[in-house]
Amino acid sequence: MTTTEDNEAVARRIFEDVWQNHDYDVIDEVVAEDYVLHDPSIPEDAGWPRGREGYRLMAEMGSGIIDGPLEIEQLLAAGDHVVIRWKQTGTHVGEMGGIEPTNEEVTITGIEIDRFEDGQLAETWQEVGMIPMLVQTGAISADVFAPEEPADD
Repeated sequence: MTTTEDNEAVARRIFEDVWQNHDYDVIDEVVAEDYVLHDPSIPEDAGWPRGREGYRLMAEMGSGIIDGPLEIEQLLAAGDHVVIRWKQTGTHVGEMGGIEPTNEEVTITGIEIDRFEDGQLAETWQEVGMIPMLVQTGAISADVFAPEEPADD
């Protein structure tokens, strides 16, 4: 049986080895074979692979978009769950959803809730702050968020 501390250690290892150091072979050890990702930015019918293959694809794709360090801003562990709030700031160097690299500095943030089972990551619910990054890249105009002037009656 794994403890809260064990799950926190695995979460930190995934963050460091996979996301920071791009050691994707670690995935076979720390991610469950039947891993499930819940991410509203990836439509259910998109055909995203499940399990370790899907996790590896997400990690490899993510590493090529922003060239900059990831930071854990907050980590909370309780039982089988670990919550991580993270941030990445760097140069936008890779294509993302048809958006060509801008070579501008961008920041992306996210929050994930990870569930662990038998010492492996079994499931993730994540929310990634895509809109601010799309504004930073120019894909969405910042004017979209400008307050509208009241109409003259």
